[in-house]
Formats: sequence, C-alpha cells, structure tokens
Amino acid sequence: MSALRCEPEDEPAYLWTGEFADPVLEDNYLRASWDEIHSRLGVVLIAVYVFTSWMVFDFIALGFSWSSFALSAGRLVALGAILLALKFFRTPDDRRSFMFCAILTQALVAIISPLSLMLGEVDFAAALLSIVVILFAFYIGVPTRLTANLALSSALCIGFVAVTPSLGEVSALTMLEVCVLFAVVNAIGVEMVRAANRLRRNGFTTLLRQQELYDELKREVGVRQEAEQAVRATEESFQSIFYAAPLPISLIDPATFRVMQANMAALQLFDVEDEDVTGLDVRQLFQENDLPARLDRLVLKGRAGSPVELGMKRMDGEPIHVLVSAATVHFQGRRAVLLGLQDVTARRREAEALRDARDQATAASRSKSEFLANMSHELRTPLNAIIGFSEALERELFGPVGNPRYREYAEDIHNSGVHLLSLINDILDLSKIEAGHFKLHEDETDLDHVVESAVRIVRHRAQQANIDLACSLPDPPLVVVADERALKQVLINLVSNAVKFSPDGGEISISGELASEHLRISVTDRGCGISEEDIPRALTPFTQLDGSLSRQHEGTGLGLPLAKHLTELHGGVLTIESELGQGTTVHIELPLSRVVNRDKPKGVVAY
Repeated sequence: MSALRCEPEDEPAYLWTGEFADPVLEDNYLRASWDEIHSRLGVVLIAVYVFTSWMVFDFIALGFSWSSFALSAGRLVALGAILLALKFFRTPDDRRSFMFCAILTQALVAIISPLSLMLGEVDFAAALLSIVVILFAFYIGVPTRLTANLALSSALCIGFVAVTPSLGEVSALTMLEVCVLFAVVNAIGVEMVRAANRLRRNGFTTLLRQQELYDELKREVGVRQEAEQAVRATEESFQSIFYAAPLPISLIDPATFRVMQANMAALQLFDVEDEDVTGLDVRQLFQENDLPARLDRLVLKGRAGSPVELGMKRMDGEPIHVLVSAATVHFQGRRAVLLGLQDVTARRREAEALRDARDQATAASRSKSEFLANMSHELRTPLNAIIGFSEALERELFGPVGNPRYREYAEDIHNSGVHLLSLINDILDLSKIEAGHFKLHEDETDLDHVVESAVRIVRHRAQQANIDLACSLPDPPLVVVADERALKQVLINLVSNAVKFSPDGGEISISGELASEHLRISVTDRGCGISEEDIPRALTPFTQLDGSLSRQHEGTGLGLPLAKHLTELHGGVLTIESELGQGTTVHIELPLSRVVNRDKPKGVVAY
C-alpha cells in the first residue's frame, strides 16, 4: 500500500466532477477500485443486452431494409465493445482500452437510440421515457468519467430533440418542456455522479489512512519485537560471554558493594563457591580503604575509569595484587558496576625482580667504570715514568749505555709502554662515555688536517707492512665543528684496524663525501673481512672475533666500540660493510649541520 499513500493530515483537493485533483492520487484510486469499476460495467451489460435485442422490433417496424440492418449492426458493435472490455481488459493497466470500449458503447447507444425511435415511428411519450431511462443508465451504471458521461448524455438529448418532429405533432411548449426535462435529468445525473465520486474517494482516503495507521502500528510492533529479541539475545550473549570469559568479572551493587554475579574465573580468584559469592561484600576482599569512594565516583561519572592496581586478600587469606577496571552498566533494570579483575601478582614480582636486577647492573656498571677510570689514572703515572726513562736510555741522553742491546731493550720498553698507555687511554675514554662523563670540546677544525694527523700516526706501521695509504677528500677543504682529538681518535682506530687486518702489500683508502643530509668519511681495506653475523660483536667492547690465545692480531677489542661511541657523541652514525675474504668498509656519517662550508665541492684532493 506504499504506492497508495495519502497524508492523513492533508485533505485532498477535488475537481468539480468529484475526482481527485492530484492525477497520481486519482490513478491510485482507480487502481484500488478497479474490481468495483469492472463489476459496474458488468451490470451495464444487462442493459446492453436489452438494447441489442431491440433490433427485433427494428425488423418488425422496418422490415428487412438497409435501415434495419444498419441499426442492428450498430447494436451488435455496442454489445461487442462492452464484451471486449469485460473479457480482455481485466487489469488496471488496461484501463485506457477498457474506458475506450465503454465510451464507444455509450456513443453507439446515443446515436442509435434516436434514429431507432425516429425510423420506428414510436409514440412520443414512449420515446421520451426511453431516452430518460437511457440517461439514468448512463449516469448511474456506466463507470466512465463524468465529463465523458455528460458529453454523451447531452449528445443523446440533442439527438432526440432533432428527431422529435418525426414522432408526431409536438408543440413548441412541449419541446421546451422536453428540453427543461433533459436539463433537469442531466443536472440530477451530474450531481448524483459527483456525490458518488466524492463519497467513493472519501472512503478511499479513509481506507488509506487506516492502512497507514495499521502499517505504522505493525511497524512499531515489529520494531518493538525486534528490540525485545535483541535485548534477549544481548542478555543471552552477555551471560554466555560473562561466564565463559577467561578473566575474572563480577557485577557489583554500587549501593551495598555486594556481588550480584561473578564468573568462574572470579570465583577462583576470590576462592569462593558459586553459592557463596552472591551477596559477598567486596570491601572485605580489598585492602584499599578508598575502594567505596572510587566506585562512588565511577557511578557519578557514568563512564569507565582508568585501570588501577589494588591489593586484595583472597578468602583463604592469601594476599595478591589485582588490576581493577570498572564500568557502569544496567543489569536487570538497575545500575550496576562491572568489575574486571586481573591477577598481576606474578607480573609485579617479575617487575620488582627486573628492577632490582637493573639497579644491580647499573650499580655494577658504574662501579666498573669508576674502577677502570681510577685504575687508568693509577697506571698512567708509572707508565709515563717508564716511557720517559726508556726514551732517555734509547737516546743516551745521560751518556752512552755501552752494549747496543741495551738500546734495543730500551726501545722495546718504550714502544710497549706507549702501546699500553694508548690502551689505558682507550679504556679511560670508554669508561667516561659509559658513565656519561665524557665531554666534547668542540671547535671549528679542518677535516684535511684531522685526516692527515691520523694517517701520519699510522703511516709508520703501514710502511712496515708495505701497505699504501690513499686519501681522497673534497676540494676546497671542509671545515667541521667537532672535538678534534675525538675525531682524530676515531680515524686512528679505524685506520689502525684496517692496517692490522690488511695483507702485506695491500692498500687502504680514506675518502670523504658531502651528501645532501650528512658528511660521510669512509675507511676501506681489502683484508680478511667480517661475516655479517659477527659485525654486532665487533662493535661490542672487549670482544675479539678471534678469541684464542694464539690469535694472529693483537688488541683489546676497544677500537671499533670507542670509535662508534665517539661518533655517536657527535650526533653521527658508524656503520660497517664487510664480506669475508673481500675486505671491509667503515662509514662515519656526521650531521650536515656540523659542516661550516656546505658549498658543493669543486673537486677532490688525493694524496
């Protein structure tokens, strides 16, 4: 009935014929009343049968003549038209064809009736009565529109008036009376049809409103039923989820703080039986005195609070720690508090153990760093004396030492002392960095000068192994903001490592490149290389990849870790690219903000 919709608060507008002014509403009415319209035309069929059978009297009056045949043919066509409408045009979609057949029947009746009366020389009074009967049949029986009915009825009246002279002597006064009679009959017919049209359509609108009210009521009932089903399904789902939840959950009455329901996990956590949990006061479980105040604030806010860790004592007396989450819900028509509980006792113990272990590790690391720093200071004083005395003996500053072997021993003592002092300095620097006490003394420095100084220190050892050191730096020289000693120490460690692990006759390259986001300094050798899984170990302090006592290369494993830490103190990154048997490249990437002259280099200086 949605297509037949009529707003109940708006009275529909009508035409003078009693039909709806809205064509859509009129179409809906005709479709809804189609069975009645079809039935009314079926009643008219009886009158058409009588009209058709009148051709017998035509043959009696006129004999077998062209006039009688013409009148009979017209009567049969009228009958055929109405039968066609009733038999073949049965649906509202055939309405136009149906109405056309009905109007065609009316038109034939309106034409044939006056001619039949005229040719049959019927008495005037009988003829007039016949016309009046036909007029009432038109208005009352035929379900065509009022305008078509009025037009055809008027045509019938005009036709009768036109043939009246052939029915005998009729005075002018009688003709006037006939015209008045026809006017009255048509007026009565029009008003009857208008009233009937209005009455039928009022009934239709009333039916529409009732149908709409029924549909609305049905929809509301359906919505309510769906809502009730949804509530039942929700309650069932809640109950099933509530009891099957792996975490402890309980419903608390905020007025009395007593348990209304609890799932199996909560029963196990509380250490109570199912029959004993209902009515249990949760205040006797929790050790926190402010639990009631927390729940009161939660009820007033009407929304979930942040989880809080509380101490709780189980019914068997065992103290535990639980993480409590609470939210207000409606349960069985009243407000309740849904408590979600999570036993965090084990996690808390683990966290405390981890915190203690971290504190112990931090203290041990601090003690180690302080010990190394103190030991380094204590060792440097005698080492400086050993280095100085051995250098004096080697140079024979206080006179000849006699046997040349003494000078060789003095040189070995001096070299060993310098090497040991270098290791102690590395340990001291690393200890300061780990303890957070290492301070950079930054200033503008020439990158070429730093590289040359580092290469100069390592060059003697490289020459002993017949290793070529090649440098390639940007031109013009770059000026960087850095701790010159720390940056030089980084390069010394990297180049020393490259010399240490390069074969005799090898080549080491030191290059600099100014990129869009950083300054990259690279040290490349063609030595034994490092496997990918060993690179993290190579950057760990005091770690040697070859840890045996008979290892080929000396060292403490501090070179790369110290270089990495010093680079990171400058805000940079140290990365290693290496492959076993192919060599190693170590990259130092310093932030571009540390480069003072950032203009694009014009070339490269190699030496």
